[in-house]
Amino acid sequence: MRLRDLSHTEKPGAELHELMIDSSVARAMQEHELLQNELMDIYVQARKIGSEGDLKQMNRDVRQLGDSVKRFMKHWSDHAHWEDEQLFPNAASVLGTEPELFSLMEREHELAEEYIRVFMQALERAVFPIDQEEARKLTALLLQAHAVLKNRFREEEEIMLELTDRSNAYGF
Repeated sequence: MRLRDLSHTEKPGAELHELMIDSSVARAMQEHELLQNELMDIYVQARKIGSEGDLKQMNRDVRQLGDSVKRFMKHWSDHAHWEDEQLFPNAASVLGTEPELFSLMEREHELAEEYIRVFMQALERAVFPIDQEEARKLTALLLQAHAVLKNRFREEEEIMLELTDRSNAYGF
């Protein structure tokens, strides 16, 4: 009778753990979709600026791009903090400790932030109106950040799929 009671008390913990993992994965996927949409918008804006013919419009677009980047960085920062505090610890508990994977992702995160930081600093120092060549140099930084972050999101989604698969396989 005691074994039966013990197995009964373990099941709710496993179900709770599975629910936490499923909830974390669902939240991460939802936030990734929103962040990727924002990132794609920044990419489209940056590409447009590189081919802009009207300098007045291009300068307005550069300023608007700066606003879009600020919004994205706020959302991305909030998401990254949540990942560090909840998603990655949950992932490590299911996947085991894979420090190389998480350290590589952290370096990518820092690289993307560096591109964006340099863009924002250059934008703040820019004397408007800027010419097309300067606008291209600015937007090239964002195109680099886009490439890094696109890869980062893909890697995180692979981790989430593996997390879901292992969680279900182990009965969490």
